[in-house]
Parts: sequence; C-alpha cells; structure tokens
Amino acid sequence: MSYQPPPWPLVVAHRGDSAQKPENTLLAVESAIDIGVDMVEVDVRLTKDGVPVLIHYARLEHTTAGSGLVTDHTWEEIRHLDAGVWKGPEFAGERVPSLEEVLDLTRGRVPLNLDFQTSDAVARGVAMVRDAGMTGDVVVSGCRVDCFEIMAAATNEITTLLNPDKLPAGTDPPETKMDPAEALAVVRRGVDAAGALGAAGINLQHSFVDTAVVARAREVGLGVWVWVVDDKARFAELIDMGVTAVTTNRPARMLAIVGSPSPADTEETGG
Repeated sequence: MSYQPPPWPLVVAHRGDSAQKPENTLLAVESAIDIGVDMVEVDVRLTKDGVPVLIHYARLEHTTAGSGLVTDHTWEEIRHLDAGVWKGPEFAGERVPSLEEVLDLTRGRVPLNLDFQTSDAVARGVAMVRDAGMTGDVVVSGCRVDCFEIMAAATNEITTLLNPDKLPAGTDPPETKMDPAEALAVVRRGVDAAGALGAAGINLQHSFVDTAVVARAREVGLGVWVWVVDDKARFAELIDMGVTAVTTNRPARMLAIVGSPSPADTEETGG
C-alpha cells in the first residue's frame, strides 16, 4: 500500500517546524505535528556504519556541535552531538535523530516525506520504512533517475517523486543563469520522464512552477509538489494553480492561508 494524498493541497513542514525549531530534530517534527501540518519533510543521510540519520548537510558543523563529514562518523558518535544550540541556547541538548526514531515518533500521527541526500541512503532507508510497516505513510522526494532504479529494486510500494535533472537547485530567477525558456523546457521534459518512470509526481523548486507546468503534469496523471515557499502571496498563487503540496519553513503561516485547523498564526505578518 502506498501513500495517497488527500484532495486538498498539502502543507508540508520543511525539516519539521524549521523556522521555529532546530531543523531535522525530533523537537521540530513534534512541533510541526502540534501545528497540524499535513506532512513533515526530513533529510536522510547514512553514518559511517550505515545508520540512516536526519541531517541535511554533508558536514556536521552546519547544524551540530560536531565537525567533519557525516560519513566519517558512526551513529554512536553522531547521536551524542548537540544539534540544537546553533539555533539558540534554549535548544541546547537536542540531538541528531535516527530515521528509526522519527518513524516511531510519527507513526499514526503524520505522514513523512523522506528526502534522501545521497543515493546510498535510499535502499537502507526504504528497507527501514518497509520493515516498520509504514509504506503507506511515507513519500520519497528528491529522487532523480538513478534513485528510481534503486527504489524499484527495493520496493514498489512507496510513493516516489521525481526531481528533474539539470535545474539549478536552490536559486531563484533572476539569480539563476539558466534562461527561463530553457528551464521550462527542462521542467517539461522532467514531467514526461516522471510519467515514464511511474512516479506519483514531480518535485520542483517553486520558481519553475506555473500554470502550464501544472496542466502538463495533470495530463500525464502526476501531482506537482513544490518547495520551499515562505511568502504568503506566492503560496496562495501556487494553491490557486492546483499544486498537490507546498513545502514551507513556516507551516503555521501557510495553514492559516488554506484554512486548515491550526493555532493562531502568531508569526510576523508579510511574505
């Protein structure tokens, strides 16, 4: 059984409630659940001894008190690192969680979006999801074509999204050097590739999403999953386009826009 999105646009918490809590920690995930998000996105990498852990960056010093590459440290070493104090002294003592821990925390409470940061983490992580009996509660995003090959070998039970190749990830026009027409062509080829691979949807940076892209995806039966949007006006535009899901660092703010039940939006106003 695979995950089936509901008929309303999903608000997906990026690395948990990451604007308010240290990203990819159990605290951030718990906060997102308390807010009432539709799904929580987390990043997954492997330790030196092959344990899937929640961390975005290849190097530990970005979000922990450690240093060096994640792949150069064992789970026993990483699990004791402080992963909260970088966000603020009030978060001191938060730890890097394992994928197993976050599966246990979210079971029966909220679906997970797993963004595997390296291809070697895919098979191990997918096996853990399957063994936990949570294939219907998990979406895999960030997959390129090679990831789909690994997914097919591991299981066909998990909803998987395709990230198109050759898009300048993490940049917004006009910063990107890619011509807008070229970028749109890459996205359209990505939509077609996702359909051919049997993906459930296409996972796109919001800058490359417009009504034409959403319409083309619908033609081939794909959902459109969008990241990362913290601006209210842009979020509303994407919802009006009919996207499947929007990932955000500020889920409380965006839940207020779509009218989902959540605590009062006490965050600062504006985009």
